[in-house]
Amino acid sequence: MKRDAYKVFGECLVFTVAFAILLGFVVACSDSDDKDLVGGASGDAGVIAITNKQIAGVAQKGPLVEGSSVVLRETSAEGNLKPTGKEYYTTITGDKGEFAIDSIDLECQYVLLSAEGYYTHEYGDNRLSECQMRLDAVTDLANRNTSNINLLTHFEYKRVLKLFKSGKSFAEAKRQAMEEVFAMFGVNIEVPLAEDLNIFNTTEGDRTLYNLSIFVDTRELWDPWEGELDSDEEWEHWTNPDRVNCPNLQKFIDGIADDFADDGVLSDSIMQHLAYQAYNQVRGHNNAEFFDEEMMRAEKEMDSNTYDRVAKIKKQYDFGKFLFLNYMGVEQCSEDLWGEVRKFERPIVQYDRNLEQMATVDSGYLLCDGYSWAIKTKEQIDSLTMRIDHESGTMTDPRDGKKYKTVSFVFNGKNYEWMAEDLKYEASSGLYSWTTAMQIDDKYMNQHVNEGLIDTLHQGICPDGWHVANARDWSDLVVYVGGLENLFDETWKTDRESAFAKSSVGVFHNRFDFNLEPMDKEYLRLYYHTYVHESFSGKNTEELWMALYQYCNENNEMWACDLAARYRSFNTDVNQILIYIGSAAWPLDEPTLEEARVRCVKN
Repeated sequence: MKRDAYKVFGECLVFTVAFAILLGFVVACSDSDDKDLVGGASGDAGVIAITNKQIAGVAQKGPLVEGSSVVLRETSAEGNLKPTGKEYYTTITGDKGEFAIDSIDLECQYVLLSAEGYYTHEYGDNRLSECQMRLDAVTDLANRNTSNINLLTHFEYKRVLKLFKSGKSFAEAKRQAMEEVFAMFGVNIEVPLAEDLNIFNTTEGDRTLYNLSIFVDTRELWDPWEGELDSDEEWEHWTNPDRVNCPNLQKFIDGIADDFADDGVLSDSIMQHLAYQAYNQVRGHNNAEFFDEEMMRAEKEMDSNTYDRVAKIKKQYDFGKFLFLNYMGVEQCSEDLWGEVRKFERPIVQYDRNLEQMATVDSGYLLCDGYSWAIKTKEQIDSLTMRIDHESGTMTDPRDGKKYKTVSFVFNGKNYEWMAEDLKYEASSGLYSWTTAMQIDDKYMNQHVNEGLIDTLHQGICPDGWHVANARDWSDLVVYVGGLENLFDETWKTDRESAFAKSSVGVFHNRFDFNLEPMDKEYLRLYYHTYVHESFSGKNTEELWMALYQYCNENNEMWACDLAARYRSFNTDVNQILIYIGSAAWPLDEPTLEEARVRCVKN
């Protein structure tokens, strides 16, 4: 694979345009002294003159808007695809990119087409593009009256010319170029002619064109944010239309066509950016794996706008998956591969937290989390099973003789010893009402607790010398282990759709011997009773809030952000709260449940 092509993400696209610019389109012929661009060596019927021909078509990225220009250029009767200088002009006349040209007289059936203008985005909101785009096509009009212009005709254009010059027939050059384009993006379908495709039609080829058109419309690919870490400036970059660097869009699509023309393969330096964008689409929409036609038809009956949005996401997801898997050379991540790792040796870009910028990674690991492959470093893979420092032990409840596993650790100078199993005293299921857990009157299920009724370390239903884990105990524990996912174990693995419904995506190992088991394996819900004491206010709470807030910012963990907000708003009242585990979040408005579990902490 070539590795000398331009960078796409993080730098302006720089490359050499191999064809002269004439009236806004690329001249697709050799220099005047080039006598070798003949082609037609096998399979062409020879040059055919065209008389009084009418052709029609559509020009689409999204559809080019009404008034956009379309040019048809005649090529030489010598059959060498060299323009004669004779041209026909028209404009787009419809909202799907329609155009037509009448009374065409040509000395050769091979023609060069170009369309240029603004286009409507495919998102269904009729939003106009910020930038103009030029698209090229080359086609044989001998037996056709229609010819479309689109991204696939643009990407194959220069490749067709090169193959034709090398001695392929025009038909052979067209077929090979399209096969190579589809292979480049990981699409394995019967190869159509690019000029027959339309983003509004429904064949597999049409859907591929539509998916590719949406993919290229991703501004991060061709006009990324390249400034310093200034959130206001970055916000201005993405929201102010005047900040869009429109020349980069044309450079981007021309750069793909130029690079592809040489050998029918895109260089790694281009593919690594396309693959990363595909990766983001798959990771961002991995629930689309469960979308099917029946579900989407049901959405359409309820709300056509919702259907359009869901259908678009499904297409983005499928295309991104094909491209990424093809580039990385791996099979699809599935439930059967949950937790498996694949090493890759292909360069790909990703965000480097240490450098605080996008960086190229030449090799790494892919982890199947049950939904899609996640890019990981060797250290991250190792960390999945690496033991979190703690001591394991046991304790016996003197009241009933039950023995419990324990874990001990030191956090911020404080010694912790937790029960590593749920308390099951006088309740075989281990479920208690809040007032039972706190050993107070049931009336406090519906009213504030009287001052002094709940101690700083409140024994509740726990054995002597132990207390019900309070909110500070829980937050210290989760910060110490580095996130809720490190308290889970393999029992959290369930079917993909159920787990996704609660956002419990990941590969879990019992690294801390904490033995969390879901209360509800279908939706992975898990609740524990806890409390906040008045003594947690003041300096201690402020320090805890700062630690959580810092963890929230550094790791983008919503549970830490939510818990920081909860602690920030604490007053001197004792609050009845639940710890909710299962979606990496600590909801502020979680409703009171009749029953939840209890973990005890040694005083």
